[in-house]
Amino acid sequence: MMIRFAMAALALASLGACATQPEPCTTEWVQYRTDRILGKFATENRGLVNDLRRLAREDGRIDPVQSILLAAKAEDIQRFARSFETVVVPELNSAIAQCGRNENFVPAFTQFLRNEGVPEESLEWVGPILALVQVIQSDGQIQSTPRP
Repeated sequence: MMIRFAMAALALASLGACATQPEPCTTEWVQYRTDRILGKFATENRGLVNDLRRLAREDGRIDPVQSILLAAKAEDIQRFARSFETVVVPELNSAIAQCGRNENFVPAFTQFLRNEGVPEESLEWVGPILALVQVIQSDGQIQSTPRP
């Protein structure tokens, strides 16, 4: 009797799994795939996302202590953005390509962070840090203009 119950439960569970994915190429399917891809990325990068959330205080101002801590993680932020570009964006584009449409998901990184609760003030702060890391990595040193 218990074996039949277990088999029935497994059969129902597998049917439920099949029913959860929407019809391909519908708006719901695109949203479902996007949520799955971004959800996995968010889980894998939860620590850094939480650090970015804490960057802005409740009054909207940047927390100086958190900004110093995050500045020390500039390379981590760079890797985070690069992995979004090299892993998430291709997966999102692949999902869209299945339906014969091509959409621009580059702004998805910023929207992803917004959806994860990162305030606008934090998003404005992250950009210059990424630019600085790129300059440092391209030359191996920071370039400054000579003073007259």
